[in-house]
Amino acid sequence: MTKRGNTIIFIIAAAGFNILLTVMVFIILFLVFFVFIRPLVSDNGIVFALPFIFIAAVSISFTLYRVLLRRFLVNVDMDKYFDTAFSFDFRKKTPRQKPSAKP
Repeated sequence: MTKRGNTIIFIIAAAGFNILLTVMVFIILFLVFFVFIRPLVSDNGIVFALPFIFIAAVSISFTLYRVLLRRFLVNVDMDKYFDTAFSFDFRKKTPRQKPSAKP
C-alpha cells in the first residue's frame, strides 16, 4: 500500500476511533449520572444535565484522544509509513532559544 493510502486509512481510522471514544465516554458518564446523581435531582434537572454530560464527554474524549495519539506518534516513524502532508516531529524537539539581551 502506498503512503497516501496509509495516510487516508489512518485519518479515517483516527476519526472513527475519536467518535467511538466520545460515544463510550458519553455512555459511561450517562450511567454514572443516573446511578449516583439521579436520585438527588428532580425530573427537570435531568433535562439540564444532559448537555453538561455531553460537553464533559466531548472534553474528556478529546483529551484522551490527544494523549493516545501523541503516544502513537512518538512510537511510530510516521515519515516511513505516511505521506508527508503533515509534520510529525515529536521526537526532534529543539530547545527554545532565550532572547538575547541587547546592551
